[in-house]
Amino acid sequence: MSVNYPSPREVADRQLEAYNAKDMAAYLALFHDDAVLTNLPAGEVVASGIKDIRAMYEHRFATPGLRCEVHERSEIGDVAIDRETVFTSEAPPVDILAMYHVVEGKIAKIFFIRGGDLPAS
Repeated sequence: MSVNYPSPREVADRQLEAYNAKDMAAYLALFHDDAVLTNLPAGEVVASGIKDIRAMYEHRFATPGLRCEVHERSEIGDVAIDRETVFTSEAPPVDILAMYHVVEGKIAKIFFIRGGDLPAS
């Protein structure tokens, strides 16, 4: 029997919904336990594993006015790619290219290219 996992696009869209709702449980449910988040081009790992991801996003979700808007979407194989802007009440908007590598319906890796100064944590 074959398992029908959600597409990378569906997972990325659910991630955006949970992010904007600041719904930590729904957000973390979309990640593999050993997922890795990396800033490019430096290759800096900003979170490794669900515990690090939780800590990073607990801080992020506490930011006043936090929201993300996606301007362009694409999908190549098992990667969903979004060009997005993150807004807060505390800093200028930041443009980000986010690449979500999805394996068996969950995020295994995210690669970020940031166009501004939004801190990684």
